[in-house]
Amino acid sequence: MTVKKNPNYDSPGDFVGRGGLGAGGGRTSTGSTGGKSIVTGKKSSVSKKSKNKLKGEKKRDWSDLRLNDRRDGLAEKFLDHHGYRQSDTAGKPNTYTYDGDKVKAYSEYVKGGKVGVSVKTFNNPTLKSLRDWMGY
Repeated sequence: MTVKKNPNYDSPGDFVGRGGLGAGGGRTSTGSTGGKSIVTGKKSSVSKKSKNKLKGEKKRDWSDLRLNDRRDGLAEKFLDHHGYRQSDTAGKPNTYTYDGDKVKAYSEYVKGGKVGVSVKTFNNPTLKSLRDWMGY
């Protein structure tokens, strides 16, 4: 890797090379540098907002709800959004049924070459618990 000294020493990214250390950021082999340059130890002047724009900032689904919100009908809306449908018959894959105030979701899985259906019961879940269950 070729490393050159930047003539403007006070700017971020004092060292520029082919290895990808150009903007003063980067990683070491042991982990994150905390936003500081590996070589100079200076904090990058690139704002978080600018970094997110460069990365293609992702908006969180259901952004109108906090992760710890519990609302009536949230489980049903979440399951509908992910392709589940309401059913009167229990045990069909990608469906959900009601058991009193609880919602039971049925998902198909494959384990060791065998196909089965798993059941998850939701009793007034938070958005975070629904997202965790879905594998976000």
